[in-house]
Amino acid sequence: MPLFIMLVAGLITALTAYFRGFKLSTMLITLLATLVIFYTIGCIIRMVLDSFDAKNSAKVADEGAVIEKEPVSDQEERTEEENGDSNS
Repeated sequence: MPLFIMLVAGLITALTAYFRGFKLSTMLITLLATLVIFYTIGCIIRMVLDSFDAKNSAKVADEGAVIEKEPVSDQEERTEEENGDSNS
């Protein structure tokens, strides 16, 4: 992603500088600065998107986890049933 952003920005800068009649040295300095800036921006965007992806992956992993419960004894079941019947 950073390379794609950098190359598109470089293409636009090079074409704009060429058609406006910039000197070659000015055009190359401008192009270099543009490439560095947009590569940095692309890396920052990639880091942000990767952090969102890591958070989403952690949520999905947590949702898929199975929580095991301890078995309930017969007496506890009867107590729960009696409490449930008296509340109704």
